[in-house]
Amino acid sequence: MTMPDPYSQPQDPQQPYQQPAQPPYVPYAPYAPPPYGYPPYVPPRPTNGMAIAAMICGIVGVCSPIGILALIFGNIAKRQIRETGEQGDGMATAGVVLGWIGVAATIVWIAYYIIWIAIIGSAVNELENGDWYSDFPTDDPTWAFRLLVGAV
Repeated sequence: MTMPDPYSQPQDPQQPYQQPAQPPYVPYAPYAPPPYGYPPYVPPRPTNGMAIAAMICGIVGVCSPIGILALIFGNIAKRQIRETGEQGDGMATAGVVLGWIGVAATIVWIAYYIIWIAIIGSAVNELENGDWYSDFPTDDPTWAFRLLVGAV
């Protein structure tokens, strides 16, 4: 004698086997309002690309002429941000400030090199005139001061 399978469902020979009923398909709405207490999702504003470029040029150009590009990009970015409402106003401001620092540093470096060229040129002139050997060696400590005054 065979034992019936305990896991099989008994079938009534009078009725054919039927699959269980599935729940009806309910299409989802494309946008459902947020649950109570949550604000609606607002996508973030895009960041202005010129503001990013201004900040990068400002950082790189703190002591070089690239700071001029930071000034240009920063001012363009500030105008675009006012018109479009994008993010990046702080980066544009940082680019402008670092750009001015870069321009000032470039001017200081140029002045520094001009002064050194003048001092070295004066020293070379003293050596070329040929009368330097009559003054040197000397115990007078003002010879360096006279050399610097001659450069200016």
